[in-house]
Amino acid sequence: MADKINILTPQDWRKIGTFANKLIQNDFGEGKFQNNKSNLQYLSQQYKKQKANGMRRVTKGGVLKDFDPSHDYPGKRLYGKKKRVAEGKGQRLRGFFGQPIESTNTAFVDMTLTGRLKKSLIVKENLPNGIRSGYSTSDDNPGKIEGNRKYGREVLGLSDENQEKVKDYMIGLMKNHVKDFNQSISIKVTF
Repeated sequence: MADKINILTPQDWRKIGTFANKLIQNDFGEGKFQNNKSNLQYLSQQYKKQKANGMRRVTKGGVLKDFDPSHDYPGKRLYGKKKRVAEGKGQRLRGFFGQPIESTNTAFVDMTLTGRLKKSLIVKENLPNGIRSGYSTSDDNPGKIEGNRKYGREVLGLSDENQEKVKDYMIGLMKNHVKDFNQSISIKVTF
């Protein structure tokens, strides 16, 4: 009898990959990263303001000065002319025209501004004894991933918590396949 028996089918591996991807995608919205870090803060206050504003322009102008409280000059400004509002005020920044904004949360880094990176996580390949998941190479995903990695925001791999959840899921699938097996089985899962 062979030392190693492959109990999981290619369909099982695809299910496991999809399950692991969903765990990572759920972590995006909670601000959890795959290097076990969470609740990281934004470093750029400008980006934080823009994200909170749905990636619309944040301008300094447009604030009106107070009117004369004595009402001696009703409807007239006491201190100069009203500033012109910058053209395009309220429009989205150039890279975000026509893009839906999924999250404007700025309490912590959640990696879900437009959700494109999160949605691009897919099972890329079934292997004989596993799967390979990854992000599509379209858009600017490699740049986003590497850029955020520099700040300790890892979105590749699995956190310790997610590894445990995937192990439990795999063991559940294996138990379904070996119900009628009468010998004791040792299951070892490695990442």
